[in-house]
Parts: sequence; structure tokens; C-alpha cells
Amino acid sequence: MSEPKKEVSPEIVHFHQVVKDGSLQDLQQLLKSGIDINAPGHNGENALMVAIAGKNSEKLKLLLEQGADPEQTDNSNATALRHAVYQEYADGVRLLLKRGVDRGYHPKYPLKTIEYDASWFEAGDLTMPEEIKEVMTEEEWKQSIKETLDSAAALGMEPIIADASNVEILNLFLEAGDDLSRASPEMKRLLLKLGDEEKFQATLKDYQTHKSPRFGTRNPERMDNPFWKDMIRIGCNAYIAREHFKDTDAFQNGAVWCYDRFGSSLTPLKDGRFVQIGGEHEDYYDPDFLIYNDVVIHDGKGGIQIYGYPKEVFPPTDFHSATLVADAIYLIGCLGYPEQRADDQTPVYRLKLNSWEIEAVKTTGELPNWLYNHHARYEPTRNVIHVEGGERQITNQQGEPELVPNKEEFELDLSTLQWRKLK
Repeated sequence: MSEPKKEVSPEIVHFHQVVKDGSLQDLQQLLKSGIDINAPGHNGENALMVAIAGKNSEKLKLLLEQGADPEQTDNSNATALRHAVYQEYADGVRLLLKRGVDRGYHPKYPLKTIEYDASWFEAGDLTMPEEIKEVMTEEEWKQSIKETLDSAAALGMEPIIADASNVEILNLFLEAGDDLSRASPEMKRLLLKLGDEEKFQATLKDYQTHKSPRFGTRNPERMDNPFWKDMIRIGCNAYIAREHFKDTDAFQNGAVWCYDRFGSSLTPLKDGRFVQIGGEHEDYYDPDFLIYNDVVIHDGKGGIQIYGYPKEVFPPTDFHSATLVADAIYLIGCLGYPEQRADDQTPVYRLKLNSWEIEAVKTTGELPNWLYNHHARYEPTRNVIHVEGGERQITNQQGEPELVPNKEEFELDLSTLQWRKLK
């Protein structure tokens, strides 16, 4: 997947070869000749990206000092910072972050459209899995594949923290203000000290007793049990649990409780613990699809506490933001089930860290509407939560609900609980 190839001049090929293999003095001399420091080479990569591939900090600093643009992208929309993360080059990441480069939220340049071969799809050479036929038509299934392919046509949309593959680099992004929820599932498990080779300890009776998801009956209700804890420790999906316990009636017996989720939030606390909230498992056509409303406390050493809540107190939530403010976490927005969504509402909840109680927060002002998958940050000097990006639901001209990109920025003033749209 790449843009059509463009010819690279011999001059630029030589320049990039010096960046890769030449001495610092050779590079200094070549830069004095007036060479185009930002000229793209192979796959659209510039000199900065070549220096990053060689993990050469001196050359990287020199290029930046001489005007190299760290926001320029290659043919796959990757910036120098994303290249440094790919290379697990912590010193390069640190240097670029200190310069305040974009971390994947506000690209300086429009994203390039990526060319990819979809002939296998267009030819119609697809066989719909038998288990899917019970819950959706073949036309709906093919449409879901098309939407996935279309979303791949513009790479570079994900925050760069999602590509971090070691703890040192992950922590650099966290220090810069990124949301840990955006990190990869593998990095989250590594940070939480959850093993990747765990085995089931729960018995068949434990599975049969606790396999079904349920809401809490109190605010909060402690809901630890051997099977749910196994699912968190192992990190497997519901299908693997069914296979292990030889539960073959997937479509008759309802969903199996699962911690392999999209759209959950993960918030580090100052005492070393982590709070993970909600999220959804699989897509709507899967027998184990479910949106959760639980809160899991990780002690960072593999220890786990699970809390449940009545859905009337805290509805199922996914793709919300979770912002730590003093002794509470503010949960803003949600995708949720279609029947939950309302254009004129922005769900806001507050999780109290001293009791784990959750309460709805009534807000007024210029609400962002039904918002999800956005980025939120707390600004302590003004006591506001700043919200941007993501998507929100609107009513289109046909009077139907529609999910569209959120191009506005909002602030929630925690002193007055009023929203304000930024101009």
C-alpha cells in the first residue's frame, strides 16, 4: 500500500546515502551546498527519517538545526516521530517530543490517499463464514468489509502512542500528555504486569456460574470471581473460553463475559494503580458482542479488583474519555448502543476514587452533542477539560441520526459544569 512511485534524483539518492553511511563532517559539508534538506527519497522518506533509521542522534540534531521539517510525511503518512517509534529509538522520540511535534492529533499536512490493491474484493471472490449467516445478510457482510478497506485508504490517523512497543517510549508519550487508552493492547498488558502465557485456573463450575455478563446491583458492587479474573489475566476472547470449556451453543446461550475489548479507557493513578473502564467486545453480529460498564482496578503487579454498577446508574460505555482530576475520574462521551444516543446530550460521569462510586454529572452550555472516540485533557490552571476530535452524532437533512467527524473543540468548566464551544 503506497502512493504511485516517483523518480528520485541521483542528487537526493547521494544525499540520503551520506545521511545513512557518511560521517557527520560529510553531512555538514553537503548541507552547505544548498541541497533540498526535505526532498523525499525512497517511499517518500526524507533525510530525518533516514537518520532515524540509523539511530544517529548527532545527524538528527544537525538536520533539525538546518531546517529539516519533522512534520513532513512519507508515502504512508508517517512522520519522523512515527518512524522513531517504529525503530524503538527512544532518544529520537525524546528529541522530537521536546520540540513539540504533532503526536498524531493535528497533522501539519493533509493526509495522502493510499493506493492499494483491492482486486480480490472487487472480483467478488469471497466466501461468507457460516457462523455469520445467522446474524447478517451477505450484502451487509460485504459492506462491512468495504468500510474496512475504505478506512485503510488514509493511514496516519491513529495517535502515534498506539505504535509504541516498549515501556520507555510509552512513558515518554504519557509524560507529553497522551492518553494511555490509546496504547496498544499488548503495551497495556505489559504495563499492567499481565502475563501472555497464563492458563485457565477456573473450574468448569466457575465458568458455568459466572460466564454470563451481568450488571451490578449496588453502586458499586464488588464482582470478583475466578472466571472473570482468568479472562483478565489471560486476555483471551470469549470464543477461546468457549472452546476451553467445550461450550458449543454460542448463539443460544448468550454472550460470554470477556475482557478482550475495544474502546475501554485505562487511567494511571499517582499511587501506581490503573483504572480500566467499560469497552466493547467484538462487532454487533458476533454472539459475544457486548458493551460493558464495569470498573477494574489493577495494582500494577497483576492484582485485580472488579466493580459492577446498575445500568441505570452507569450505562454501558465505550470510546469515552477518562480524565483524572484530583480524587476523581471524569468520563465524557460514549458510542454506546444506538438506542442510548441522543443528539442533544453529552454523557458525563464522575468516578470517585475514594469509594469507587459513580455519579452522573449534569452539565449545561454549548454541549458537544453525542461524542465519542475523542481526545480530552485537563488544564489545571483554568480547571477545565478540553475536548477535541473523535466523532459525534447529528441529525442529517433527512431527519436521520448520522455519525460525523467532530471538527469542533469544546471546554467543560469544572467550577460551573458549563460547556463552551471554542471559536
